[in-house]
This record gives sequence, C-alpha cells and structure tokens, in this order.
Amino acid sequence: MVGLSVLRSGSPTNASSTDPAGRRWAIFLTQAQLDLKLWVFVVIWLGVFRAIMLLAFSRSLGPNATWGAILDSALTGARFDFTVATMWALPGVFATLATLLGLSGRFAGGLRQVVGRVFVVLSALLGAAAILFFAEYKDHFNHWVFGLVFDDAKAVLRTVWASLPVVPALLGLGLGIVAPWLIVKALLAKPWVDGHRLAARVASWPRRTAVVLLLLSSAFAGLRGSLGTRPIQLKDAAVTGDLVLNKMVVNPYSALLYAVNSQLQLIRGSDLRVLWPSGDIREAARTAFPSQPSYDDLDALIERVAKGPPAERPRHIFLIIMESYDAWPFLERYRSLGLVEGVRGLAQDGILIPAFVSAGTGTMTSVGALITGLPEAGAVVNYQPASRQPFPTTAPAIFKQLGYRTRAFYAGYLSWQRFGDFCADQGFEEIYGGGDMVKGGLTREWGAEDDQLFDFVQEHVPAEPPSFNLILSAGYHRPFDQDVYGKGFPLHEVPEAIRPLWEGSVTLKALGHFWFADHCLGNFITRAEQRLPGSVFAATGDHWSRDFLNERPDAYEQSAVLMLWRGKGILPPVEDPARIAGSHLDIVPTLVELAAPAGFKYHAFGSNLFDPDRVQIGAGMPAILGPDFIIRSDSPETALTLWDMQQRPPRPEELQALNRYRALCAVSWWRLTKGPTLAGTP
Repeated sequence: MVGLSVLRSGSPTNASSTDPAGRRWAIFLTQAQLDLKLWVFVVIWLGVFRAIMLLAFSRSLGPNATWGAILDSALTGARFDFTVATMWALPGVFATLATLLGLSGRFAGGLRQVVGRVFVVLSALLGAAAILFFAEYKDHFNHWVFGLVFDDAKAVLRTVWASLPVVPALLGLGLGIVAPWLIVKALLAKPWVDGHRLAARVASWPRRTAVVLLLLSSAFAGLRGSLGTRPIQLKDAAVTGDLVLNKMVVNPYSALLYAVNSQLQLIRGSDLRVLWPSGDIREAARTAFPSQPSYDDLDALIERVAKGPPAERPRHIFLIIMESYDAWPFLERYRSLGLVEGVRGLAQDGILIPAFVSAGTGTMTSVGALITGLPEAGAVVNYQPASRQPFPTTAPAIFKQLGYRTRAFYAGYLSWQRFGDFCADQGFEEIYGGGDMVKGGLTREWGAEDDQLFDFVQEHVPAEPPSFNLILSAGYHRPFDQDVYGKGFPLHEVPEAIRPLWEGSVTLKALGHFWFADHCLGNFITRAEQRLPGSVFAATGDHWSRDFLNERPDAYEQSAVLMLWRGKGILPPVEDPARIAGSHLDIVPTLVELAAPAGFKYHAFGSNLFDPDRVQIGAGMPAILGPDFIIRSDSPETALTLWDMQQRPPRPEELQALNRYRALCAVSWWRLTKGPTLAGTP
C-alpha cells in the first residue's frame, strides 16, 4: 500500500519539494538515470573490447569476414552485451525502486559506484584473460578455463610469465583499470536531467505507474537480450560465415558463463542434453550402434571378438603419445622446415597415416580416452569416481589379460591431473614420472626433456616379460626454453619456400622444440627395435599444438596429428596408408588385434585400423575425416576436400558418421557417469 500511495500522491502538475512523495520521485528518477548511465557504460565497454579483439586478431579472419559480416557480428554481440549490462545494473535498479519506499538516494548512489568500480576491475582482468585465451585457443572461454582447476595452475602461470611480455601487459592492464575507473566515477556522479524537473512531468499516478512498468520491463528485456519469444542463446552467435568472427560475437562474461555451466553439467553427470540435445540415451545408443538388437547394457554394445594376429605376436607394445605432435609438417609444402625427418625415415619401413585426429583437444582429454578407451565427453574422466577402477575398455586391463606387464611413463609430475593415481586406478602395474627420470628433480615446469624420457624408458623396459608401455612426453611445450640449437637444430632462418606463409606466429626456436621431439622419437624407436626385437610401436600426437606459421591454418592443419606404426614382422601389409583414416579411439583396438589370439573377447568404441572391411573414417573432438575429406565439428554444414581444402556439401554418409560420433560421446558420458545399464531407462 505504501508503494501505491507513492504512485498516486502528489499534485498532477507539480512535484513540490515539500511533498514527500514528490521528493521520493525526484530521487527515484535521478537514480534511474544513473542506472541507465551505468548500463550504457557497460555496453560501450563490451563493444570497445570486441573492437579491440577484432583488431588484435584480424589476421585470423578469413575471406568471409566482410564489413557486412563484422556489422552483423557486432549487432548480435550487442544483444549479449545488453544481458550482461543489465545484470550489472540490477543492484542499482533494485536500490532505485527502494527509494520509492524511503531508501536514501545516497545509499543507492554509493552502491552503484561500488558496482561500477567492481565492473571496471573485474572486466579489465577478465578481458586480459580473454585475450590470452583467444591467442592460444582461437576461441572465447570454453572448457579449457577448467585448466586452472584440474591442471597445474602454478606451471600454467609460470609458463605465461616466461612466454609473454608480462611487464608491458601489466602496465596496459593498469591503464585499462585506472582510465575506466575515473570515467565511471565521473559518469555516475550526477544525472543528465534534474530529478525534480522529471518528477514534475510524471506527477500523475498513471504516468508514475507507466514509468515503473517501463523500468521493470526494460530490465526484463535486457536480461533476455531479446524482445522476441525466446532469449538470446549461444547458437545465435553463429551469425556469419567466418568461424573466428563468430567466436568474437559473445563477450567474455557470456562466454565464461556458458563454458562453466555446460562443463559443470557434464562433470556432475546432470544433463545429457549438453551432448545429445534430446536427452534420450536410448536414442543415442541406437544411433551409435544401429545394428544391435538390444540396448539394455552399454558394455554389450561394444564387445568385440579378436580375429587373431595377422603375423607374429608382438612381445613388447609401445604406445607413444607425443606432446603437440602435429601432422601438418608432413605436408610437402612445409618440408623445407625439416621438422619431421626422423619420423619420415621410420615411415619408409612403417605405416604413416596422414588422415588421423586426436580424441580430445588437450593432453589429458586425449590421454584419458587412450587409456580408458572412452570417447572424450567433457566429463573429466580422470576425476570421475567411476574411474577408480578399470573400465572394460581400459587398455592396461586388456593387455594384462593378454599376459603383458603394463607400465606408464610420463615426463611430468605424476601429481599433474592426478595422472599417477589415475594410471594406478586403471590397472598400470608400474608407473614412472619425471621426478624418477631426472637426477636432482625436475627443473622444467612441464617435465623431463624428451631425450631424458626416452633414455629412462630404455633402461626400464627389460626383454622379459612381454610388456605394454604407455609413454607420454612433454618436450614440445611452452615456454620453449630449451637450447635446441645446442642440440643440433639446423634452422637459423626461415626457408625461402616458407616465407610467403610466415607471419611470426611461432618462432623458429619453438619449431626447434618440435624438431628435437621428432629427433628423440626417431632415435628411441630405432634403438628399441635393435634391443627388443619383436616390438610394435604406435606413435601419435596428443593434440594439435595450436602453433602454426600464421594465424590462418586450414581445417586439416589445425586438426590432424601424427600416427606412425612400426613393427617388423608384426604389422599386416598396407598398400596405401593414405587410404586409411582414424582417431585415437582406434589405436588400442588395433593393438589388441595385433596381439590377441583368435576368439579373445574385449571391449572397444573404436575399431582395427587395418581391418579391410572397416569404414575408413576417423572421429575426434576437433573433426571427423576420411582419406579425402574433413568436417570440423564447429562447422558441420561444410565438408572440405583433402588436400586442397575445397568446400562442398557433406555427403549423407559423412553426416551420418558425424552424428554417430556425437552419439558415441553421449554413450561414453552415460557409461562414465551413470554406469552401463539402461534397463528401466525410458
């Protein structure tokens, strides 16, 4: 009733300073203007930040980033900005409404000043983080923001310190705080129009009611970012034909909110719809395994029966996961860099598969999939309670059944992402970390050098008994501070053939670390073959390195990773490795088929790469690809031809493969978070 009396009281023509309701309305309208000022300031700040991002990463934009597309992205981005600005303005709006009930204007104004200054400081920090994040991942905040939670935060921060011009960045950050701080302080000091003058114009209760309703409806529309039937959504950001430009549509606040919300849903096992929109796990299972008669037991869907080794059974198995080992240096146009000559030499008597993608976009996501056999589904498998014991698809458990001693070697700290505990939980019998490999302890943030790692492995894999050995390197990793020239890296200037492509996005010294990793891998396999005859080697990269000669790598260059097979007398004959396509999920099933006797039952989501009846499509988080095409998961409407990257519509079987992979990820998520049983599930 107090609020209603405030609306109705007062002269219809004059809001006198002696009228209590009139004074409250003068305060209310003054504060409402200041709320609008703060809202406009936030919108402008976010718009300016988007412009800075466009300028900073303009080299990453493609031909579809026309001026019209940039305008479309800015207009759509403004809708996301309206939502964020309204959230920041809401504390002041509530205080403004409370002034009609007697709250002092001084309190409302002070609260707004605090909110404005918090916005300035937080936005400067968040904006700086967003720029660094985009420089690394070419995306606004996504699931990788959880790296500081699950990763080695100290190592991450020290790497940033060593890799970037931190002092100039801190000075810029200080300027980015002080200048807006002063602006917002002055902006919120007084309204545009005197509140008493405005109060005199809305002295009647219908007008006052209309003003309050306008304020509330504006706040509601602002929170939704829309006047339509539904609020603005993340899918609305895909407003242009340029993928990088689309990622700049969403502001840092919205991007962080979406990333945290979706990742928490996956980690907590609360919402399958993040991966499978209908939320129907049986539908996903039918899509993933259309030929199965029953869907009550997920483990039954992935049971396999080995056909028997195609040749000699391997005595020692080495699954080598090389940090950031890209496939693009194998392309002929980059050969003058000489980065992969070690593996090129091994491929002459081995099998080098060029169409190959990783299971995840980061080290642990890929390694988790390789160890457990579960497609990467965003659920952080190494921290899930279910991973405290081996899954039916787990590699060390399978090879232990086959009579192999199982070992894991990691160049870094075993505490990283609980790698040591995770390996023990999954059944590895021997586990070694970088601290075991370097006398006096590790000096590099991310672990032992590649030569130290491989020397240690040589010393700790005896001829007996037969063994399965997983090796994870950490050499090709920021801050790229090894003396690669002292180790023999021969490239001191950019080759003539590379100069048209070179923009300095990656330094020669950084590429020298790639060269050294390749050199160490080649030496290790050559030595191990001599010392341990009858061994098979499967060497792959954990993910694309996110480093390239310029800011515009094509879909293949930013997706494909190494896949080398070696094993004299063990591997089947392959006429043309270029006709094979696969992913990390296919490595362990292939190794099992090389080692297991006929009739051996095992479980796998992937399949034997050397099976002549296999559909040659590899599916991973960045893309699906075949021997002659690639489809990025962030642009499923377009297929690109390998190797000239010409666009064409996806074929039905390619879209089916992409949909099946999404279904496999949904099934994997369910298996990890809910278990194998679907009985009773609608």
